[in-house]
Amino acid sequence: MKFYVLIFTLVSALLLTSCSQFGVYRLDVQQGNLVTQEQLSRVKPGMSRIEVRNILGTPLLQDAFNANRWDYAYRDDRNADRKLNPFARETQQYTVTILFDSEKVSRIAGEASPVEILTGGGERRKTPDATPPGAPSEPKK
Repeated sequence: MKFYVLIFTLVSALLLTSCSQFGVYRLDVQQGNLVTQEQLSRVKPGMSRIEVRNILGTPLLQDAFNANRWDYAYRDDRNADRKLNPFARETQQYTVTILFDSEKVSRIAGEASPVEILTGGGERRKTPDATPPGAPSEPKK
């Protein structure tokens, strides 16, 4: 009787582990705000928060303890090969931090994406102008 239990356990373990060879389908996941090097090159020290928001969009993270820090984070996790290998994942991650001093950009840190990543083809959606209606325009320098 113990022999049959041992054989059943070994066969069950073998069958369950063989299923992992076929792989599990995992969706490609894109999260966050993609900031390209082209967009980041337009942000300069001395720009206002509204100008930065018009160029980069709303930040993904606004620190509750430090209102002078905006973080733009992006992560792309996708299958490296199309054979549904669950262990062949490719991850791209970019983080950009904008620091403000007296409502103006004081420092820009981090790494932006070297290229535009399109999901579904076509032109990238434009970020709407974040200037409130009736607000005075920013003075030109």
